[in-house]
Amino acid sequence: MNFLLYFLPFFFLFYAITPKSLKNAALIAGSFVFYAQGSFVHLGIMAVSILVNYRVGKRLDAGEACSETADPAGEEGKKKKGKEWLYLAAVMGNLAVLCHFKLWTNSMPLGLSFYTFQVLGYLIDVRGGAILAERSLGNFIVYLGMFPKIISGPITPYEQVRESLSERSVDGVKFQDGLKTFVLGLALKTLLADRIGILWAEVGKTGYESITWRYAWLGALAYSLMLYFNFYGYSLMAVGLGKMTGFALPENFQLPYLARSVREFYRRWHVTMGQWFRRYVYVPLGGNRKGEGRTILNLLVVWLLTGFWHGITVNFFLWGIFLWICIVAERLICRLPFVKKLNILPHLWLWFVIPISWMIFAITDVRELQTYLTRMFGIGNAVNVNPADYLIALRRHGIALAAGAICCSGVVEAAMQKWRERLGMSLFLAALFWLCIWKICSAGSNPFMYLNF
Repeated sequence: MNFLLYFLPFFFLFYAITPKSLKNAALIAGSFVFYAQGSFVHLGIMAVSILVNYRVGKRLDAGEACSETADPAGEEGKKKKGKEWLYLAAVMGNLAVLCHFKLWTNSMPLGLSFYTFQVLGYLIDVRGGAILAERSLGNFIVYLGMFPKIISGPITPYEQVRESLSERSVDGVKFQDGLKTFVLGLALKTLLADRIGILWAEVGKTGYESITWRYAWLGALAYSLMLYFNFYGYSLMAVGLGKMTGFALPENFQLPYLARSVREFYRRWHVTMGQWFRRYVYVPLGGNRKGEGRTILNLLVVWLLTGFWHGITVNFFLWGIFLWICIVAERLICRLPFVKKLNILPHLWLWFVIPISWMIFAITDVRELQTYLTRMFGIGNAVNVNPADYLIALRRHGIALAAGAICCSGVVEAAMQKWRERLGMSLFLAALFWLCIWKICSAGSNPFMYLNF
C-alpha cells in the first residue's frame, strides 16, 4: 500500500520535474529508496555487486581484447589469460552469492535470482564480444538495479535497453499507456490471483489426505491460475513502470495456457528466463545440432538448472525432471504423422500435465506431495473425506475460477489492444485501480510469490 499511494506518486512527481540530464540519477535514487525498504544490508550487498561487476565488465571489454594468436608467454598472452581468470572469478563470485542466500540463509535480497541472471548474461556477452561494456556507472546501475524490474524481471538483455539508458523520453501519451499496463497488472494480481488463492489455501487447511479427487484437481487448477496471474500481473506492472520511465521492457508472458505442448508452454511462460537458458546454456551445450541423444541430454541440464534456480528442495528437482520427461516424450510422439492432425487433444494433454507439474512445484514436502498426487487420481488412503467438498468449493469460488479461465484466453489482451485509447477503457481502468486499493485496504494483499526465488 505504501508503494502504491506514497512511493510511486512522489517518485514520478520527482522524476517528472528532474532535468533530462539527471533522469538516471533520479531513477537510481528511487531504486535505492525502494530497495532499502527491504533491508539496508541487502542494499549494500547489491551496491557492492554492481560496482564490482561494472569494473569487471570494463576489464573484459572486447575493445581491449587480446589477439587469439597471442604468445601465451608474452605480455599479450598473459593479459589474455588474466582476463579469462577474471571472467571465471566474476561468474563464480556471482553464483556463489546466489547460492549462499539460497542454501544457507532464510532471507534473500529482493530479486537476487533475476539480478544474477541478468549480470551473468551481461558478462558473458562482453567477454564474447557480442556487446561493448557500459562505460557509464550511472547507466550500469540503472540497467541492473532499476526498481520496476528488480523483483520479478523481465530478465532484459543489455542490448535491448542500451540506447534507452543514455537517451529516452517520456511524454503524456507514453506515461498514460504505461499507467494502463500497470493498472491491468495490479488488477490481475490483486483481484484474480489473490482471490483464487483463497481456494488453494482452503485445500491446504482441509488436509491433502482428506480431499476428494475432484477437490484435488480444483486445488491444482486454483494454484495454476493463482501462480499465473500473480507472476503475469507483476510482469505487466514492471512493463508499465518501464514505459512510465522511458524503457521498453520485453513481454514475459504470451498466453501460455493456450499452448499445445509443454515445450510451447515454456516458450510462452516467463519468456525472458526461457530465452536466457536457451542463449547461455542450451545453445552453448550444442542445442539440437549434435544429434537426438545430445539434445535430450542438453534439455536435461537446462531443466535441472531451472529447478535449482527455483529452489533446493527435492520437489524442484522432481519438477524439472517431470517437465523434461514430458518434453522428451513430446519430441518423440510429435514425429508420428497422425499427431499433426489432432486438434483439441494437444490442449487437453497440456491442461492435464501442467496442473500436475505445478503441484510438484508448490508442495515442498515429498510425503505431502505424494499424498496430494495420489488424491488427484483417487488412490491412496483417505481420512474424513467429505464427498461434496468440491461442490462447496465451486459455490464459493466458481465465479473467480471462471473469470480466471476467461482471462487466460486472451480476451483481456484483445480488449486492451482494441479499446486502449478509448475514454471508456480509461475510466474502467481507473475504477479497477481504486477497487484494488479498496481490496488491499480491506483484505490485504498476498506478497509476490517469486520474492524468494
